Amino acid sequence: MAPIPWRLMALVLAASALVAPASSPAERSGAAPEVHHIHGLTFDGSNPDVILVATHTGLVRLRPNAAPEWIGDHRFDLMGFTAHPKQPKLFFASGHPDLRTYQRDQVGNLGLLLSEDGGQTWRSIALKGQADFHALAYSPGNGGELYGWNVAGQQGLYRIKVKAGAAERPRGEGLTDVLTLSASPDGAPRLLAGTRAGASMSEDRGESWRPVKGLPAGVPVTAVAYDVTDARAVYAYVHGAGGGLMRSGDAGVTWKPLGFVSGAETPVIALAAGPGERVAVATTAADLLRSTDGGRSWQKMLDRGRVATNPR
Repeated sequence: MAPIPWRLMALVLAASALVAPASSPAERSGAAPEVHHIHGLTFDGSNPDVILVATHTGLVRLRPNAAPEWIGDHRFDLMGFTAHPKQPKLFFASGHPDLRTYQRDQVGNLGLLLSEDGGQTWRSIALKGQADFHALAYSPGNGGELYGWNVAGQQGLYRIKVKAGAAERPRGEGLTDVLTLSASPDGAPRLLAGTRAGASMSEDRGESWRPVKGLPAGVPVTAVAYDVTDARAVYAYVHGAGGGLMRSGDAGVTWKPLGFVSGAETPVIALAAGPGERVAVATTAADLLRSTDGGRSWQKMLDRGRVATNPR
């Protein structure tokens, strides 16, 4: 498989100092969005047949066989996005404002944002103007903590207490070049990171990290996700020789390939796993597919950002 196209990935994962463009007339009018530059996915906790998609220009609701719908009236760039595994309306995000918001506030990095109403409205709870988290993961442990990989200012791994909004810096020993993060949904201090050189795991709340055995080393792992209903089930996308979508049924001790491989120029950029063996993947080309049998078969929901006309 060809090396990962970092210029293409940069459209999604880089440009931390840039401000998202103003929304288009179609977006402002409420017209159905085309979904491009996907940065995150989660299954709707109220209806797992619905997928929520974090994009370069806002949060989108995707129902089966229906046009995508905007959630709320914000159109900011959701670079990082994660959801509470048991509270369907509680979301966390990071990114850049749209042009209108930037002109008002003159803040290019939004820090850590919280929504308590399913993405309708958002407020800053930490590091506004300082942090740009390109990867976010929520852990219910220790009263609720966010883990984020910051690419602006003081770069690296952060741990944030949700209730207090207090940020601290774990040692992050052994962790570099993070592309994606996921946290065990049962509150255990276990984290999984995908990096440009493989996958790493922490079992001490991000203080120290070790390579994940059973996954190819030295190649990018572009997406990782714990199943929000089963901490033993973990998925990872390996973009390199011998890779593709991988699954572990023992919390990352052993892995097996599922047979799904995206194009050499379109790696999987976002991944979600939910109830009933549901899995969703999105690529840098804005293709989005879902599975209801743990990745054995797939239905395409978006084709290059548009609703797939012949989903299968």
